[in-house]
Amino acid sequence: MARVPENVDAQQLHVAARRVLLDGLTALSDQLDALTVVGAQAVYLRTPEAALRTSFTSDGDISIDPDRLQNVPLLDQALLEAGFELLRDNQPGLWARTQRIGGQEVPIEFDLLMAKGLAPKIGSRSVKIPPHGVMSARWVPGLEVAAVDRSPMTITSLEAADARTIIVNVAGPAALLVAKAFKINDRLKQADARPERLTHKDAGDVLRIIRAIPVAQVTASFAKLREDPRVGEITQEGLQLLQDLFGGPTTPGVGMAVQALSGDLPEATVRALAPAYVSRLM
Repeated sequence: MARVPENVDAQQLHVAARRVLLDGLTALSDQLDALTVVGAQAVYLRTPEAALRTSFTSDGDISIDPDRLQNVPLLDQALLEAGFELLRDNQPGLWARTQRIGGQEVPIEFDLLMAKGLAPKIGSRSVKIPPHGVMSARWVPGLEVAAVDRSPMTITSLEAADARTIIVNVAGPAALLVAKAFKINDRLKQADARPERLTHKDAGDVLRIIRAIPVAQVTASFAKLREDPRVGEITQEGLQLLQDLFGGPTTPGVGMAVQALSGDLPEATVRALAPAYVSRLM
């Protein structure tokens, strides 16, 4: 959810984001079974062989499964004790820890999210999961599939002096494609009112997955997910959004991916590859 601050080196920010991700996961180590890494961090972990320049990410996104969440430790209390603060007092779930990067103090986000369709009760943006504080997490549509399509991975630091590793569940390719489709669709719908939220990077992440993960593997995942009683309906909705956004050479997501990958992939390749891949998923 974060943007790169002005005059901050993107690579240094990427390294700091991984550091803060490890900080947050360590603080919530007793809740790891309920947590799944999603967003750009998950995309890069799943696509190390994408043969594309690794874009930066300036935050860490964590999806919470309420069915696996324990009453203790309290999410908000554990993060506060580890030096995190809410980025804004009126925005639930957007936690941050300040890091010094290139002489600047930069808040690095560690966002606690919950799929809207799985949340037991919601506010305008908060999820109500007592005894955890009402500001602990925020609901987001499209993350439901990550509660099922996930598997453990080892996450390491990007700094030689930091030997930390942690094993945590990371969203699988199908879950990431659904989440990205929901996010891109949401940003497109809000583009006139909030143009600053629309970026091409998420569409570029979709192409990273398409380039790196065999279509047969993702198709098999979707076949199972469509039949899952918990996430089958949202899986089908996500597939339809993928078709709408990436199912043709001139669809909106493909156009965004062309911009995101300019200099990495020829435009003709992007416009052919995405629709061919998505058609196999349907």
